[in-house]
Amino acid sequence: MEAQSNIYATQKKSELVEEDIKQTSDTKTYLLDPLRNGVVGFAVFFSIILITTFAGYVLGFQESFNIGLDDVIYSLTGFVFAAGSKFMSFFSNE
Repeated sequence: MEAQSNIYATQKKSELVEEDIKQTSDTKTYLLDPLRNGVVGFAVFFSIILITTFAGYVLGFQESFNIGLDDVIYSLTGFVFAAGSKFMSFFSNE
């Protein structure tokens, strides 16, 4: 009787571990992947803004080289586009 109880407990524990792995996989797929793409999109937009601002300063179009809050806000557009496109791709597959 005790052996059956141990087998049942082991099976139940195995099911819980499998469920936990599935939840971790879903979290990675639906949360971490879009966030990672969003960070890459932010970095790309911010790099473009940084390079063009620096080029404008070097070429003499701007008197000073400065990055403002509005540049960071514009870069957030890249985050939204990249994360949104990855998130929306989940619905196109279904």
